[in-house]
Amino acid sequence: MPLTELHAANALLGDPAALAARHRQEGCLFVRAAIDPSVLAELADQAAALLETWGVARRADAVRATGTPLPTVDPSELQGLPALVALADQIGAGTDPIAPVAAQAFGCPMQLWPGARLHVVLPRDLERSTPPHQDSRALDWIGDYRRFWIALGDIPFGDGGLGLAAGSHLYRRLALDELIDGNWCTAAMSIGDLFAFDLNLVHRSLPATSDRIRIALTVIGSAQWDPRPSMAEQDTGQLRLGLCEQEASPT
Repeated sequence: MPLTELHAANALLGDPAALAARHRQEGCLFVRAAIDPSVLAELADQAAALLETWGVARRADAVRATGTPLPTVDPSELQGLPALVALADQIGAGTDPIAPVAAQAFGCPMQLWPGARLHVVLPRDLERSTPPHQDSRALDWIGDYRRFWIALGDIPFGDGGLGLAAGSHLYRRLALDELIDGNWCTAAMSIGDLFAFDLNLVHRSLPATSDRIRIALTVIGSAQWDPRPSMAEQDTGQLRLGLCEQEASPT
């Protein structure tokens, strides 16, 4: 699968106009060392430890697959890890470490929506690997938001990371057969590196080329002046959110 390297936007973080231009063109931003790794270390460790108890992982130089298929497990074990619950509490209180980075990247005060999720992909587990899709096809939002995808471990270039179809957001919702064109961008990532991308950006899980297990954290954010939804509102999709690039002012 041919891959193009997505270049980091760190050099543009002090230039809101340049950041906005890149995001409008590509629909995504890549920020290295966006979150201090020490802030995420406990969450990464708890996730790896749980995978070990399930028998699917071993920890060496990285979290690697044992070859044992993922058993039938309760997803709440993963999504209820103490460090993830603590992060969700910080998001609810507005004291999390992600919102300031989001604000710097998008040039306006950002707030994160309630909750955060862990995503784990095992090598060769095609059944649970996410195919090409747009979040706008799964969520019934009238407006827009930004998804923040944060690595919780090293992801070598093209080894099971996240593939982004840069520029695909410009076409809004696409037919399903248009989502697979083979043009994918990605980057080598370390814990704390972050992708931020648009509602309509086509993205997918990339197939692993080694026995490394990919662990990532995702949260959703919107401009601070937009109302932050409750979890129930997230589930029903009944809230309009504005864009940072749109003219808006605090109420």
